[in-house]
Amino acid sequence: MRSDGPNALSVGQIVGNLILKFFTGVGNVEKWSVWNWVPCGFALGLCAFSVLPMPEGPWTQFVWAAVCLVLPLAATFWRAIWGRERAIWLRALVSWGSVALAVIGLAQMLYLRAHGEVDVTGSTRIKPRSSVGDGAALLITVDSGTVRRHLRLTLGVAEGSVGTQSCAPDTTFDVALAGQHPEDENRSLTSGTTADIALGGQSTDVRVVVTVHTLAGCLMDISVDNAVLHD
Repeated sequence: MRSDGPNALSVGQIVGNLILKFFTGVGNVEKWSVWNWVPCGFALGLCAFSVLPMPEGPWTQFVWAAVCLVLPLAATFWRAIWGRERAIWLRALVSWGSVALAVIGLAQMLYLRAHGEVDVTGSTRIKPRSSVGDGAALLITVDSGTVRRHLRLTLGVAEGSVGTQSCAPDTTFDVALAGQHPEDENRSLTSGTTADIALGGQSTDVRVVVTVHTLAGCLMDISVDNAVLHD
């Protein structure tokens, strides 16, 4: 659509000018000009929105997403403070690249929300909580609203009667989902060893059976050191 008159601008020209100003600025304008800071504000908004779906889990899985979110902020800040007098192609490159990186960071956060690792150590319960002997079976329940395909479980073993026995080095345990047999890699585990359990049809209510093997007459305390759901 176009209005009449020698000085009239079409809608396309107006939109085009707005887009051009957004990505390149208006040339040698004042440092605190609104157009200088729009890309920075846009990148900041994307970063803030990306943090909302961030799940709880090991911080290492967020490294690349954090890089994709922090770099646009730094780049658009540089563009607003020191890049306003640079060539138009450089300003446009910084703006376009920053927006693209921020969108990638947002996509990574959304992916981690759906498929990333979730620390559920605080949501585990173990029964019985008393010291157990050879052949005892303990039930570990994980209550979490998160659905994943695997559970990574690390258990700790301590002496149940400190000072009267030394059985921890000779204590092992088998780990399996309730009602199933342990996989070969989840048999004869020792304290601090991590078991990776395929959850199968179990989702938000995970039940794991731990069978203890120790010397006759020994009593051992079993605890959950770490529990992480992952795909």
